[in-house]
Amino acid sequence: MITASGVEVRVGSRLLMEDVSFRVGPGDRVGLVGRNGAGKTTLTRILAGEGEPAAGTVGRTGDVGYLPQDPRTGDLDVLGRDRILSARGLDEVIRGMRRAEEAMAQGEGDVREQAMARYSRLEAAFTARGGYAAEAEAASVASSLGLPDRVLGQPLRTLSGGQRRRIELARILFSGASTLLLDEPTNHLDADSVVWLRDHLRSYAGGLVIISHDVNLIETVVNKVFYLDANRQVLDVYNMGWKAYLAQREADERRRHRERANTEKKAAALMAQADKMRPRRPRRWRRRTWPAVPSGCSPASRGSGSPTRSPGCASPPRRRAAARR
Repeated sequence: MITASGVEVRVGSRLLMEDVSFRVGPGDRVGLVGRNGAGKTTLTRILAGEGEPAAGTVGRTGDVGYLPQDPRTGDLDVLGRDRILSARGLDEVIRGMRRAEEAMAQGEGDVREQAMARYSRLEAAFTARGGYAAEAEAASVASSLGLPDRVLGQPLRTLSGGQRRRIELARILFSGASTLLLDEPTNHLDADSVVWLRDHLRSYAGGLVIISHDVNLIETVVNKVFYLDANRQVLDVYNMGWKAYLAQREADERRRHRERANTEKKAAALMAQADKMRPRRPRRWRRRTWPAVPSGCSPASRGSGSPTRSPGCASPPRRRAAARR
């Protein structure tokens, strides 16, 4: 089981999501969806323990099988078959049994006795981990993913990138982990292998988080959808199948659009009301100034109405009135 609480994810200074909380338990088959760049792969790496959140916590209970987009296969000299069996630790046991068999065949006396005792212990461990039935199960999973015995008997360095990725997928499916995190598991698979994988994951009893562009796979397998909204930097949890999720998300988008439009309308109304309530600037009155007294006029005679005054000594109001006439 995986539990995320208050998780915040960043890439550099860019915020991808914040305050993300959810739980993936047995029987939960989650489709993690969102546009490219929303942070699906980054979140999956954090859930697998290969990255750390900027804030919050991630708890894990039981084994977690993680298939990244670019799996690292470790030692390239290992055979493909042994790489798959290593998911349950059977590869080391089988190699030890082979060495003990060689020692029994070549040794004598005490050396042979020690080899026989070692072989008995390893055989008991082999049986406890599933034994030959587990080997047959691993071969069946590999064959269903398009990996014949000829490929399984070759070192990893001789295989193509697509074959190595299928071996990693087979290894994780064979591991029996309680939670699987699969990032684009259908890459490099043919149509028959995709159909088999779809049926296998649909009956998986543990927790599952899957990222895939294969809509048919998502529609068939998942019973929950986690939608990463890159615009809002949140993760929306839909506890429903794919088709119901599509309808519900469309309704949510319409509701958010209405709410956003109403908010913008209210904000515009408040701004208009604020403009009306803002105090007006007072009008500026220009101070009336009288022209300078022309030479030859005394201040006392200006505007006195005396018939002997010169035209330049007329009072300003009467001059303006004369101008209007």
